[in-house]
Amino acid sequence: MKAMVIGIDSASPVLIEKWKDNLPNLRSIMDHGAYGVLKSIVPPESVPAWQCFATGKNPAKIGLFGFSYIGRDRKLKHGRTTPDLGCFWDICSNRGLKVGVFNVPGTYPAYPVNGFMVCGFPVPTRAAWSYPKTLMKRLDKAVGGYEIDVPVTKPSDLKGGEEAYLPQVDRLHTKCLEAAKALLGWFHPDVFMMTFQGIDLVHHDFWRYMDDQNSPYRNVLRDWYVKMDHAVQELRQFATADTNLLLLSDHGSAPASAALYVNEYLAENGMLKTNNHVKQSGEVLTRFRSWLLRNLSPETIARVYKISPSFISKRLTLSGSIDRVLQNLIDNISWDETKCFSTGGHQAHFYITNQNGDVAQSELRDKLINMMGQLIDPTTGEKVRPIFHLREDTFKGPFQDEAPDLCVELYSGDEKIQISPRLGTGKLWSLSPHFSSIHTREGFWALAGPNVKQGLRLDAGLLDLAPTLLQLLGFEGSSDFDGKILDSALAVAHPNGGIFSSGDVLVSNP
Repeated sequence: MKAMVIGIDSASPVLIEKWKDNLPNLRSIMDHGAYGVLKSIVPPESVPAWQCFATGKNPAKIGLFGFSYIGRDRKLKHGRTTPDLGCFWDICSNRGLKVGVFNVPGTYPAYPVNGFMVCGFPVPTRAAWSYPKTLMKRLDKAVGGYEIDVPVTKPSDLKGGEEAYLPQVDRLHTKCLEAAKALLGWFHPDVFMMTFQGIDLVHHDFWRYMDDQNSPYRNVLRDWYVKMDHAVQELRQFATADTNLLLLSDHGSAPASAALYVNEYLAENGMLKTNNHVKQSGEVLTRFRSWLLRNLSPETIARVYKISPSFISKRLTLSGSIDRVLQNLIDNISWDETKCFSTGGHQAHFYITNQNGDVAQSELRDKLINMMGQLIDPTTGEKVRPIFHLREDTFKGPFQDEAPDLCVELYSGDEKIQISPRLGTGKLWSLSPHFSSIHTREGFWALAGPNVKQGLRLDAGLLDLAPTLLQLLGFEGSSDFDGKILDSALAVAHPNGGIFSSGDVLVSNP
């Protein structure tokens, strides 16, 4: 195998450093390769972060801005991976290498490659989720029913709470690992790319318990990092001395202090107007979902989810909930009277709707920057610390016009503030955010291989890794990368036994 890429969604460099003595496999890769903090993109969300990693390009160059987002045409959009994006696995596939792409978020629907592709979440129920399609039955049989996601991602909504939720995440992780091992054994790909979701799922709910010595869940996160380290060990058995092994997270994570209802804040400041009465569509289905979660076991819900038509099963998922919130935003804003609106999650994305020229656009953005700088954390009474990302500095490419005009991350000390775009709340803040932790831009990476320097501590950008990996594979890189080859991490063996700089371009002859 020439390259194995293991994505550990949301893995925190802070927690890896904290627990590295309990993570012998991660530590071994760090000691025998290069590693460090990996700066993610804006927005630090799994889609488009995994796609930006795989292409080495920023969101405006590939036209993806989230799992779900509102386009300039005021319609709901969904991020999708397509072969024209230029993912490194497609470059390898087109050059004749056998590739395997497994469980990467946003890869539905699967498309033909020289090898196989098994979709990552979100995937509609009862839909085909692999290429070749016949692989579905084989994988189902191998792992006792393959599972792509945990339908419910908020344990407090679930019958049995956290105690019932953890086995669901464990079952998903175990089937993911067993499926990965089966696929590697069946196909023997030259290049393999996969992701694990478990760390991200437990971060979101169990981070809050880490410092609570009286909580039975205080060691959940540490135990899951150990579990992930064991998974890496099992997959390393499929690597050889010539394999380039890359571990990375698409983003990091930090505890959440509170949630800001950002569109309520805009309305309060005269930037957004709603229709006379905010109508929340899907209320009946939302109540039905709540009833199901309170009264059915998680195992029953998982079975119901798998056999239900997608328009029903989607009501159980977080992605379905996000879609409804964004659609309600589209339906309830009085667009003729609105200057700006925002979508949320791990940061605020502001879209200016006033089209009265560059001066007006600039003035509105300046007002937004000032407003976000005046926020006071309701839990501490201290000013919130904003980090601003301007469109022209952050998003460069043919899809720049689709990008937000301004993105803002909000911090309160070491904690981050969740952003909710929900309308009709009648309040600006919630002291009980949906998640216990939310995404940050500080992720983790480690790369080991025959031509990688050992024990090198090097911080990098998410967009640097695909160009660097392709360089190691001997492929001429694209001039369209936004990332750079990490030359300082590479020492490439010359055919005559010498060493030459990785700045010399290698041309593949597979």
